[in-house]
Amino acid sequence: MTKKTAKKSAKKVTVEKTKSAATLKEINNTLTSTKKDLETQVEDLSAQLKKLRKKSGKKASKMLKKLDASYHRRLVHLQTEFEQGLAALSTVQDKVLESLPNIFSVKSNPTKTGKAKSTKPVALKTKTPISKPRPKPPVKTPTIASIKGIGPVMQKKLAEQGITTLADIGNTPKSKIEALKQFEKERGFNTWKEQAKTLLANNESKNS
Repeated sequence: MTKKTAKKSAKKVTVEKTKSAATLKEINNTLTSTKKDLETQVEDLSAQLKKLRKKSGKKASKMLKKLDASYHRRLVHLQTEFEQGLAALSTVQDKVLESLPNIFSVKSNPTKTGKAKSTKPVALKTKTPISKPRPKPPVKTPTIASIKGIGPVMQKKLAEQGITTLADIGNTPKSKIEALKQFEKERGFNTWKEQAKTLLANNESKNS
């Protein structure tokens, strides 16, 4: 990575951080202002209600009802605005948090520009060595998982009962017969023993 590329990446990260911080600050200021307006209007309406309650007469009673209804409508409206502002702030915060890994990945893995000059030394011509036959890959030893019907979950359950090898199923020792019987109702159980014996026999023939 060149110094020029590193500077560009660092500059991009700084710009993204500044934008995110500015957006969060703007939303926070809006929410604070809305909250103050809400508190002020609630105080004003409460004061008006107190004054009207002291007056008597039908006219005052009607005005009181209208003002009370207006008060509740305005309160609900302001509360809704405040909640929407909080939701917007939460959304922006989530987006900022999601973008941070991408921003830092740009800094740590900048795009390569230009082809790097090859530093490999020129290979000297040498005589071609006589090729040797490749060794045969080792024979894969079958396990309980090789039996059809035994997946990872069933293999784990069998292991919990001490049944971990093909011999435990194909040639079950007396100490494990009862443990194996617990799985009689499992699908394909009646074929496990035969499969295990076949796998053991095939493995022995390959190794002989």
